[in-house]
Amino acid sequence: MKVKKSINTPFFKITNVIDVILYVSFLAAIIVSIVFGKTKLIFVLPIVISTLLFKYIYLTKKKANPVFICALLATLASDILSFYCFEDCFGAIATLTSIYLICCAFSLKKYLHAGKLRSLPSISVIISIVLISYILYSILKLLVNSIPNNHLFFVFLCALSLIVYTITFAIVYLNDNYKNSPILLASGLFTFFQVVLVSINEFLHFSRTFTVLIIICHMMAIYLFMYFIVKTKVIKPENIKKKFF
Repeated sequence: MKVKKSINTPFFKITNVIDVILYVSFLAAIIVSIVFGKTKLIFVLPIVISTLLFKYIYLTKKKANPVFICALLATLASDILSFYCFEDCFGAIATLTSIYLICCAFSLKKYLHAGKLRSLPSISVIISIVLISYILYSILKLLVNSIPNNHLFFVFLCALSLIVYTITFAIVYLNDNYKNSPILLASGLFTFFQVVLVSINEFLHFSRTFTVLIIICHMMAIYLFMYFIVKTKVIKPENIKKKFF
């Protein structure tokens, strides 16, 4: 009887190194946000995003989606500007954040299928939609009354992009065609609360606790979204079993 050799290929060595760098930088970003605040994150968080980008390209190789790569580059630039000077670079930060959200929405385009939803939204889903809508409306109302007029365009641009992305991942989740849909839902909710918390933290009430939560939501949102698009294979519309209720 032959004994299987242990897996010891360059692929596994490289992926292990990438994962170690990712987890260490992830933990370092959280520690820095707790101990030093957001200004020092400019030295740590870009490492997390860059590692996620490298991991995505390495896992997908020639099948890498250039739209998602664009999304990662946009959020990387947005993070750097946010930690460098948020107020002076707000227009660029909001624009880059909007690009990130729209690119993420486009990355999910192939998971969308024309036709009716496979099932009617449950009560919990309806309540969640109402709650998210109310939170977004309340934050926008507060921002309109507390930020300079020259920032309003960028605020509404970012809000519109967030709505587009939220609707997109919600449709994928509600269609229930993929077993990894809850992961996408978690990623989308992390993104939503990250954007909301950034708005509160920068314009309404600054808190180091919010900064920590923003960093956690930001990193988890990108990681889970990347996991979904890497691990989830697209199903052809004709292979989807319809479940109407």
